Amino acid sequence: MLLPIVMLLLVGCGFHLRGAIDFPPGLEPVYIQSGGLVGQAVEQRLRGSGVAVTDVAKEAGMTLRFISQSRRSRVVAVDRAGKALAYALEFRVGFDAVDAVGKPLIPQQALTLERTFDDNPDVAVLGKQLESDIIYQDMADDAADQILLRLRAAIVALSRAQGRMSTPVDESP
Repeated sequence: MLLPIVMLLLVGCGFHLRGAIDFPPGLEPVYIQSGGLVGQAVEQRLRGSGVAVTDVAKEAGMTLRFISQSRRSRVVAVDRAGKALAYALEFRVGFDAVDAVGKPLIPQQALTLERTFDDNPDVAVLGKQLESDIIYQDMADDAADQILLRLRAAIVALSRAQGRMSTPVDESP
């Protein structure tokens, strides 16, 4: 008895599962340009939310462009012998989003994520490389989530702006 009531309350308050995106009809399908790791993660999340994604730019109602993606590492701790004990791994992605006519939905911006990677001298180099690749993939997934949050905010702002502009103005005194 309690479960149906809780479900009704959640549906009534506008609660959506994390990752769900409601696109206005004019912004679908979405074209992802130069996606790389982050683009793949964004596409997966969009498709999982039921958003149409296209491989043809001319069909798109919105284009999400990945301008740059880079990764680097730097030593943050060494032992007495000078061997690296820990690295800071950095993942940076630049992106923007435009509608079908090229009007910016999200201005060009960059995200930078960083994780610490402890180096174990007893592990083979191949194992260390695999572990760092997993960490970079995790950062790409986090970047995709952050980009979708920004995209959601831009869509809400656009919807509100269009709602204000489509509402008739009462000019009576």
